[in-house]
Amino acid sequence: MIPTTAVVNTFETNLPTTIAAYVVANPDLSYTIVLNSRLTFERRMQAYKHELHHIENGDYERKSVDLIELYAHAIP
Repeated sequence: MIPTTAVVNTFETNLPTTIAAYVVANPDLSYTIVLNSRLTFERRMQAYKHELHHIENGDYERKSVDLIELYAHAIP
């Protein structure tokens, strides 16, 4: 669950097609989800849910992107 005090801003921009979305943890403790506007609506919503999952799991307190993805996708 997203912390009740968390503010999540979202916007779309053109990104390389290999990047669906990413999150920035802001200094004010809010988050910004950036979605790739080149993707279909359905794919952007999948990416949005994926990034929200990272926020809910507290992944931005971890130091390694590789570890974040490992835990997020439960890769053995």
